[in-house]
Amino acid sequence: MSPLSRSLAKRCALFAAVLLALVAAVDGTLVEPNWIEVVRTVERLPMLRSFAPDLTLVHISDIHIGSLGYRERRAIDIINDARPDIIVLSGDLVRGRDRAHDLETFLGSLHARYGKFLVWGNHDYWDGVPDTWGPEVVQRAGFTLLRNSSRAIYYPGGKIVIAGLDDPITGHDNLRLAMTRVSRRDACILVSHTPEVVRSLGNWDIDLVLAGHTHGGQVRLPFVGALWVPFGTRDYLEGWFDVPPGVRLHVSRGLGWSWLPIRFFCRPTIDIITLRAGGQPGRTARSSVGQS
Repeated sequence: MSPLSRSLAKRCALFAAVLLALVAAVDGTLVEPNWIEVVRTVERLPMLRSFAPDLTLVHISDIHIGSLGYRERRAIDIINDARPDIIVLSGDLVRGRDRAHDLETFLGSLHARYGKFLVWGNHDYWDGVPDTWGPEVVQRAGFTLLRNSSRAIYYPGGKIVIAGLDDPITGHDNLRLAMTRVSRRDACILVSHTPEVVRSLGNWDIDLVLAGHTHGGQVRLPFVGALWVPFGTRDYLEGWFDVPPGVRLHVSRGLGWSWLPIRFFCRPTIDIITLRAGGQPGRTARSSVGQS
């Protein structure tokens, strides 16, 4: 190869690298953070009565509200269009301290037939939200705040108990207290910000655990995977898992971001879970909702 050809090849390679980096930057900062993926699954709960009608549960996590932009308003539309019976938010509500109005608007715009429930995450505590305006805003928005406590919902199929752990990362969790009013005969859903708690569930009769915190890795590279995940969560990055003793775990990829407004090969998600009586877990079907 002549010097001229080698020089031209180097320039072409450099141009291709710059172009690829530019495309990745646009995708990671402008496209994917706002390109919500709707993930639909069917999950069976053996404790429900055989004649129980299906329930639609929407699981969201790590919304990290900084403002009400396109992503947040699109999320509101997607969730309400699903006509959920239950909405569960597994922690990390805001990004910054002065987000009371935006958070209340977002949470208050969501509607569920039998109830809306949430727990705090580590960022909520780091921003001082639980000890200042947070509980009042959550209550005004119609959500039930679970701080090592539980609430029961009653519907034609019977009773489901939603138990919520206060944030384990900042040391506010107490599983024994959260499960105090839960009977072994109840269908029980435990909500925790981090999925790590499944390593120490003990013998409590918990059917389903809903968690977040991982952001699904937030930035993934082909053939490499997530560049960084929170300590202790790599085994539970996103999706469904079977964990002992006979518990199903669902980890949300989350809706927002914590430090940098970037998502790459890891779109934000809203999970729409159909709860069905008895049998084995169903299969996951995915559908994407892009910009419009």
